[in-house]
Amino acid sequence: MVIQSSSPVQKEVILINPCISNFFLEIAFGAKTGNPLPHSLLILAALTPKEYKVQFINHKLFWTADDFCEGALVGITCLTMMVSKAYELADSFRAAGSKVVLGGPHVNALPEEALEHADSVVVGEAESVWGRVIDDFEKGRLQKVYRGEPLDDFFSPTFDYLMSLDPAVLRRTGMHIDRGCKYNCDFCSRVSDKLRFIKIEQVVELVRRAATAPFFGLRQPPLVFIADNIFSKPAYAKELFRALAPLKIRWGANASIDIGFDEEALRLAKESGCQAFLIGFETIHPEAYRKTSLAQVRSADDYRKAIRNINAHRIKITGSFIIGLDQYTHLDYLKLLLFLVRARLWFSILTILTPVPGSALFTRLKAEGRIFSFDWSRYNFLNCVFKPKNVSVFSVYAWFVLIRFVSMFFSPWMLFFMAGLFLSQNLGLWLGHGLARMFR
Repeated sequence: MVIQSSSPVQKEVILINPCISNFFLEIAFGAKTGNPLPHSLLILAALTPKEYKVQFINHKLFWTADDFCEGALVGITCLTMMVSKAYELADSFRAAGSKVVLGGPHVNALPEEALEHADSVVVGEAESVWGRVIDDFEKGRLQKVYRGEPLDDFFSPTFDYLMSLDPAVLRRTGMHIDRGCKYNCDFCSRVSDKLRFIKIEQVVELVRRAATAPFFGLRQPPLVFIADNIFSKPAYAKELFRALAPLKIRWGANASIDIGFDEEALRLAKESGCQAFLIGFETIHPEAYRKTSLAQVRSADDYRKAIRNINAHRIKITGSFIIGLDQYTHLDYLKLLLFLVRARLWFSILTILTPVPGSALFTRLKAEGRIFSFDWSRYNFLNCVFKPKNVSVFSVYAWFVLIRFVSMFFSPWMLFFMAGLFLSQNLGLWLGHGLARMFR
């Protein structure tokens, strides 16, 4: 995807979201998500002067020598599970004569490692420093490290650019409405905990723009609000829901479990078109994390109460749970399996606890000598890279497979999928028999 300015092009910026450092996972990930363009790259493009040609390269699997040009400024975003590929691309672009700037969560945690493969790194949020990066690039004096500070109004400088994009790009990228999080989970490597939201009127305009995207089928698919937690600030969430209601859209978002105990929020969410929430339950032991150790949540039974409240408003729930937590014994894994069978969530997501660099979990497990692999390509939330406390590594994998397999067949999503599969396989046969009898 290339966005070309109408004015004469003097310089080129190439913005890259590398593929996962595992070929087969990349194929599976792409098939599931469609690989939407990361919002972080759109932000950089919005902050880049108009005389530049901006080229996006997203999850490209196969590269040739002709792909690596000279004289360009190349920005690469780095998640830990993609960083091995990012470093490989950075080395190739630098060898061809371009300047490379790396950023993203992994770089924030390990900037010195990233500098072995880059001319510069951006640590923190890019809005406050990208203009300086461009200026220094033009003058041939790129600094090694640029440290971005979180801006209170981080969105207004990029709003006009996003509104000028193809509505289909906006829809696929999702509506990014916040920064930061009110929680501080030890497994998270978030850049900033400072909680900020974009203006409600800006959200409304973006939604209206995205809603004009063409679609195929009986009705438009739901919009996705990309937020760590759309209910981080209940007053903001309720105001947003009221503003969305007249737009007659359908949408889904991440939310924390406390929304299940706020009747007004659930009512407004449904009236505004909410179809589904992704809720990070994480564990059947609510006291383990501040995000689940709320006054209303003291046990798994309280989870079930919240689930019933949300389902009563005809809002589906995808629940996310972590395998490999220190608190878990074999009995706890059995309890988790039984919880998922009884909860009847629309769908459940299981991940293996992964101590990504930059998280408090990584610092603690490394200090304890429990991390046995620093191969970043394995940090994809499907591998166990540390020694669990109460069970073996093999047991973590065994429970992961068993819980995933069994719980999947008790989810309404699977029943819906199987019913659709049955109908699709038999509809042709039924029609064939019917036509044969008509013309017999």
